[in-house]
This record gives sequence, C-alpha cells and structure tokens, in this order.
Amino acid sequence: MSSNLPYARRPSTKKRTLRLESLEHRYMLSHPAVAAVTVASGSWTPSFVSYLQSSGLGTGGYAIPVGSTQLQTLPWNNIDTIRIKFNQDVVVSAADLSLSGASQNVYAFSGFGYDTVTYEATWLLTAPMAKDKLALDLDANGLAPVRSVATGEVLDGAWTDCQSTFPSGNTQGGTDFHFQFTVLPADVNGSNTVNGTDVIQINQRYNKVIGDAQYGVRYDANGDGVISATDYNFARSQVGALLPSGAPAGATCDAPTTGGIPDLSIAKGTVDHVFALTDFFEASTPNLSFSVLQNSNPSLVSGLSIDSGTLELTFANNMTGDANITIRATDGNGLIVDAMLKTHVSAAPVITDFTCINEIGDFWTLTGSVTDSDDPVAGDIVRFGGVFASFNVTATVGQDGVFSVTFEFVGLQSGGCSAQVTDPHGVTSEMALWWILA
Repeated sequence: MSSNLPYARRPSTKKRTLRLESLEHRYMLSHPAVAAVTVASGSWTPSFVSYLQSSGLGTGGYAIPVGSTQLQTLPWNNIDTIRIKFNQDVVVSAADLSLSGASQNVYAFSGFGYDTVTYEATWLLTAPMAKDKLALDLDANGLAPVRSVATGEVLDGAWTDCQSTFPSGNTQGGTDFHFQFTVLPADVNGSNTVNGTDVIQINQRYNKVIGDAQYGVRYDANGDGVISATDYNFARSQVGALLPSGAPAGATCDAPTTGGIPDLSIAKGTVDHVFALTDFFEASTPNLSFSVLQNSNPSLVSGLSIDSGTLELTFANNMTGDANITIRATDGNGLIVDAMLKTHVSAAPVITDFTCINEIGDFWTLTGSVTDSDDPVAGDIVRFGGVFASFNVTATVGQDGVFSVTFEFVGLQSGGCSAQVTDPHGVTSEMALWWILA
C-alpha cells in the first residue's frame, strides 16, 4: 500500500523518523550508559596495545566482546586494569566499581582515574587476575551512584550477560551494571581448560611477531608482541588448569556503597572525636563490618578504634597537621568498599586588640587583629555577635591581619559585642568580647 501513496505524503514519514531520533538523543543525554568494558595490563607493550586497536579489538586494551562470546576466556596472564567507557560525561569514583570472583571474593584496586574527554574510567588492580569467573558491579542505586554530568540522571546499567549489546540500559536509570567475564591464562583456544592443544598451538606460532601472518593476540600470553618460549613455557606450566566452579560472589549481590566521609577539621588540643560510620555506608546485605586499612600519620592520630560501627579517633596532644584514614566496609558476603577520612588538626586562630568604637552619631567601627600559627589569615571572615548579632555584620581580614568595619546602628542598647573568626579548615577562634555602654 505504501508504494501507492502520493509523493506529497512522504514527508510525514521523515518527521516521525526525526522525532524518534530526537527522543533517542534526549535519552542518551539524560541517562548515562556503559559503552564498552576493556581489560589491559601495565605489562603489555605499546606495540601490542596498538595492534589490538588496529585490529579492531579495543582501544587502550582488549574490549570484551558481547553477545554469545562475552564469557569466552581471556588468555593473558597479567591483566591488571579495567576500563569502562560511558556514552557521555559522568561523575564516577573509585568506590563505584566492585570486582568479585568465584575463587576470590574480592579484588582490590590500587588506583583510579577518569578521562573527561573519552568518558572512560580506569581501575588498576593490586595484582593481576588469575583464573577465575569474574563479575563487575557498577553502582547505580547506592549512596553515590554514577551520574550524568549534564543532567544528574543516574546510570542505566541494565544488562543480560551473553544477550545484551552496548550501550547498556533499558531506558530507565537506577539499575547497577552487572557484567561477567572469565579469565583463564593460556587457554588460547577458549575451551575453558588448558591442555596440550593450547601448548601445541602456541608452539606452531613460535617466534611469530606482530605483522606475521600466523601471529595472533590470544597466543601471546604476556602481550609483548612476540610468541616466544616465554609463552610456550607458561602454557606448559598451566596444563590442567580449569575455571573454578560456582559463580562470582557479586553475581547476585551488590557490594556496599559509600557517599564518602566528610573531611574532619578540629582544633589542636582535642583529645577524642567519635562519629558513626553507618551514616556514610550502605549495604544490601546485613552484618556490615568496618576496619581501618591505613593511617597516614599515626603520630598525629595516635589511636583508632571501631566498636559497633562507631569510629573513635584519639589525637596526640599539642600537634597539628593532616592524617588520611582509610576505612573499609565489608558485607556478609565479603564484598567491600573503601572510603577515606581526611583529618586536619589546626591551631585555632586568635583575635587580639578587639574594639568597638562609637565614631560619630550612630556609626560604629569594629576593629582587631587575627593571627594563626599554621594558616594564613588574609581573607578569613570575622563575624560579630552580642548587641550586633541581628545586624549580621562581618569583616574580612586583610593581608596585614587587621580587620575593620564601620556601619550605622540606630538605637543600640548597652551590652557585650563579640567577634569570632573561622580558619579555612573550619576551626573557630575563641570569642573576643567588648563591653558597650550606650
């Protein structure tokens, strides 16, 4: 029937097409999605990485294929990097990704970065992956999920292993990106076991390098661009290796999430500080436990203890400085998330020579000096209270440490005038006072 429609009616079809494209564009901008998952190694040579790209196998590493080949084993023995590319610019942090396996519940990360040009996030593992079934879990419903920079919408990570294709999603944000893959070093033919066939196939390509007809990336077990005795001997050492049984620990369970722990700034002389860690972590399973992984300055933070989710910090007397405390939350399945508490102990600023002088009529001038032994004072804000509290008067400290402000106040009653200043870390001075007889 459509072939008999008059030509004048054909533009209506074009309008519908444009409208669908417009809707698709708005969806792309509002809901971020995963566009690729790539693995790599810091030990792979630049020529090997370039060959992967020129062969259409991935940029910056090996892009895990999707569809029926998603779970084909990855045969390299030094994979230590995961890269996730998004379809738009996102807000993403190291804590947004968890990686678990069937033989190893938790894989820890030692580094993280995000490229605002390519929209790609990179996680570095503390050690290369051994043989395992692995599951990625990228946060879309926790305390600080992956979000669009442009719209604030959360990640649309809906995914079905071995069926879905990139980009992820089902047009609704708020679903974690769950993605499984397998690693079996030296399984060059993808049979889920390392046997004599793998060894023979590597030997048949002995000394083949990138550019040779028989070279293939799957036979180059260490990714150095040449199929050598190193690859052959490694494959022989792995004969009999199989994937572990069972499923990855995180295949059906989200790892804990965190929105981060706010920085803590306190005045020198504070002995103890206590707060609840449960305010900053969330888990989908019960029995969330906490531990301290690192204290960068034990001479400043001399004591750390956790009891029933409450963290207590003990500070050394008469010391100032910074300490970074890394806290780990672990759920009942052994899945983890880490967060850093940045602590600053500061000497409180001091106000001296504070005066409130009645100049002419109802005009008052408030002046004084500010000193701080461990911070510059220029630009600090002095706030006044007492009889001037309702006037919301402030003054800015100058380069010389002096502040001064003159203003009109009609009907002033007798009473005390106070001044306080807060340093850049949020530490407030003691209150300076001046008595006024109106």
